[in-house]
Amino acid sequence: MEIMTTGGSQRRKNSLALLTLVLAVLVLAGCAGVASAPVATTPSGVGSQQALVPSNDTPQAAEASPSETDTESEVGVEVASEDDAEPAEEVEPSPLDELPETAPDLSASDLEKEKQLVAESIPTFDIPMVLNDKVVAYVEYFSTRHKELFTASLLRSGRYVEAFRTAFDQAGIPKDLVYMAHVESAFKTNAYSRAKAKGIYQFIAGTGRRYGLRIDSWVDERSDPEKSARAAAAYLKDLHEMFGDWYLALAAYNAGEGKIQRSLAKTRKEDFWSLASTKSLRAETRNYVPAILAATLIAKQPEKYGFDIQPDPPVVTEVVKIEGQTDLRVLARLADVELETLRQLNQQLRRGMTPPETTTDVYVPAGLGEAVAQAYAAMPAADRLILVRHQVGQGESLAFIAKHYGVSSAAITGANHLGKSATLRPGQELIIPAVAPPVKDVDTSRGSAVAYRVRKGDTLSKIASQYRTTPAAIASASGIGVRSSLQIGQRLVIPAKGGAARAATPTARASQAATSSPVVHTVRPGETLYRIADRYQVTVDQICALNRINANGVIYPGTRLKIRAN
Repeated sequence: MEIMTTGGSQRRKNSLALLTLVLAVLVLAGCAGVASAPVATTPSGVGSQQALVPSNDTPQAAEASPSETDTESEVGVEVASEDDAEPAEEVEPSPLDELPETAPDLSASDLEKEKQLVAESIPTFDIPMVLNDKVVAYVEYFSTRHKELFTASLLRSGRYVEAFRTAFDQAGIPKDLVYMAHVESAFKTNAYSRAKAKGIYQFIAGTGRRYGLRIDSWVDERSDPEKSARAAAAYLKDLHEMFGDWYLALAAYNAGEGKIQRSLAKTRKEDFWSLASTKSLRAETRNYVPAILAATLIAKQPEKYGFDIQPDPPVVTEVVKIEGQTDLRVLARLADVELETLRQLNQQLRRGMTPPETTTDVYVPAGLGEAVAQAYAAMPAADRLILVRHQVGQGESLAFIAKHYGVSSAAITGANHLGKSATLRPGQELIIPAVAPPVKDVDTSRGSAVAYRVRKGDTLSKIASQYRTTPAAIASASGIGVRSSLQIGQRLVIPAKGGAARAATPTARASQAATSSPVVHTVRPGETLYRIADRYQVTVDQICALNRINANGVIYPGTRLKIRAN
């Protein structure tokens, strides 16, 4: 027993010594980590010429697969714990997520044929242009297998390219770098990647803020074409100053400057192409640079590669400085333009409204800036907001209501001065700031309404025929006139099959049975509950019960009401 006791004591002593040693090592390692952690310097503005401080973060990259990441820990990586797109925002996939993991494969004969095509009458470039097999393979990929999507990108690029080239030129970097947006986002302002990068130049939030972009729950300037382009130019310039090579700068834009620095040190390579021949970089980054060069070749001579297109005309706007909080629907009325026009020009306004207690840049079509500014300044503060009133139903939570209207819980809490732990009561009335019920709230026999984005050549009649409904039904559900002109990219609501006929005329609506599925009526200026009830041959109480609103409450233009016609 004494031997066993002595042995146990000795083992405890050894364990204690080992534990002490481990703790000492951890403490020393932690101190070393603190001492060596990079300090990022935030530029004072988008156009800052401040040199980039080397860091280990991966500002623009998608997450690497385990087999392709470094074994070392990523100190300073900005990891978004949750999706930073707001509930009401409309985002589209980034084309970078769809880029093939391996370079497009061509047979020797097809590759040679494509090389001959590319080599014919090459235009001038202000960036280095290499015509190797990978670049040529991506030219073939974009102009054949990926042609439909690249065509759309070329069309959209007409809206911004000249303005972007000016911004890049003013920043002192090659103007042809603007064409990297074909690979990053296909020139979509609401492109959003798996890595939570957003906008035409695909910034993640941390890097965007570093280069002067405002990103919060109200405004996300990653979706502002002009401001994000200037931020991208500043970032690219800093990367070029760091690496002295445009291909390495582009690779760092995708993977992060720290990743490229470590890969160069680890492999002892000195240029992008030799570095890309190793497995030090992720597949996406290895393909990123040749894909951009291919996109640049096509963008400068689209007809040469079989693209018979007329790019969209340049977007020409004026900036109106809006003081305080208002809704784009209010500004659309002041400008006498369609709401969708302002929405497309102001994708940076995440809630379709300006934030309170600050000044916000709002874009309006050229020629309207002064008139809108004057009309807004003369407008009483009480008229600058459009609100929806919601009566809390049995079992409804704040999160449920927020999701229902496509806003954040914080927005509702703030608008109603609710405490953090406030309990909602059935029958309680809440103000929902500046929203219209989402498309899926339309309760019709189609199961759910369809959100449709207008394409080139579309008319209301053509869309109605496609969905077996009527132009009047689509116009009513979408809150537009039957004769309103459609804009490419405009969002329309296609009502349910059972609601199409009811949306056409009051007579047709009146003939439906009381048990039919409801139609959706968008409140117009000057309308009252009584006028709407008379139009649909129902009572005010029936409308209020179906929509959970108060008969004595105020309804605002743009509010969507569900109505079950008798």
